[in-house]
Amino acid sequence: MKSHKLALKGVALTLLLGSAQAQAYPPSSLMQLGVSELRSELDKRYNEAVQVAKVSETLRADSARFIWANEAKAQCGIAIGFTKAGKKDEPSVSKCDAFAARLAAPTMASAPVVEAAPTPAQCEASPIVELFFNWDEDVVPADTASLLTSFVQARTSCGWTGYTVTGHTDTSGTAKYNDDLSLRRANNVAAILQSLGLAAGEMAISGTGEAGLKVETADGVREPANRRVEIIARQPGN
Repeated sequence: MKSHKLALKGVALTLLLGSAQAQAYPPSSLMQLGVSELRSELDKRYNEAVQVAKVSETLRADSARFIWANEAKAQCGIAIGFTKAGKKDEPSVSKCDAFAARLAAPTMASAPVVEAAPTPAQCEASPIVELFFNWDEDVVPADTASLLTSFVQARTSCGWTGYTVTGHTDTSGTAKYNDDLSLRRANNVAAILQSLGLAAGEMAISGTGEAGLKVETADGVREPANRRVEIIARQPGN
């Protein structure tokens, strides 16, 4: 049992570190532009992301591009909102530019997917994967696609019968808002899992808002560890 816990903590830590790296973006050169020029460039990136997100092949064949397109839409939209007030928001501008650049990069031919046999430790316990979110965001972290793919592919070999997908928030914001936010997070993760081959009937999706905190805090605290979605594989009979 101890080895299982260590393995699960390793998965969660890998996801957390990957998410933290994904959140570190270098300052964009767009910040050197005037507000009107910046608005024009942001509009261009936003519209390109909208078009990519509309292409059905993006969702079916390349979930990473689907996530990048939605990240670009969200961050460019935030940055555009600031320009309407005559301001330049460096974090959203940099993220907008970074995700738009990923979409603009040439698409590499994908190598055949070879499903590796899971280890006994992976199959004996019901593993849990945790995806961590930015504050007040429901967009799935873009760097988790390969980890989710491996988690889904293991279900046949391990005999898992489905997954529970549960969204959580920290204690900042109202209880009603956090209930809705946690469910949006869970639904967005479920959409990615479905694009990777899971049927909707194989998932139990819920949002618990501020309930089930990973780290206990007072009300109104922005605790990163609490802003998450937990995915648990169900064993036969569960």
